[in-house]
Amino acid sequence: MTVSKNHTISKIIAKAILRITIILLAIPIIVYFTNRELLPANLNFQSIWSIAAPILLFLLFTALLIVVLRNKFTQVDFNWMFSLCGAFLCAYLLLLYIQSSPLT
Repeated sequence: MTVSKNHTISKIIAKAILRITIILLAIPIIVYFTNRELLPANLNFQSIWSIAAPILLFLLFTALLIVVLRNKFTQVDFNWMFSLCGAFLCAYLLLLYIQSSPLT
């Protein structure tokens, strides 16, 4: 049985995005338990959409994660959707961390 090149590439990228996202989600947890002074006291959001859109993105990421892991990275379309959603979530997390980091 031969596997297409697109399937192999989508599988590798989906696994890489999954690992990068888990690392980016673990960073504030590690900082919280090691050095709480580095965390900001509060975050200001301009509107309800500033917090609702990332929550929806995270819920979509979680739903796609469940589907992709249940199928064990075998469906190419779900792998690419998961990779795209994960890339947007990584970009949002990086921007949030940069905005909330102290400038000192």
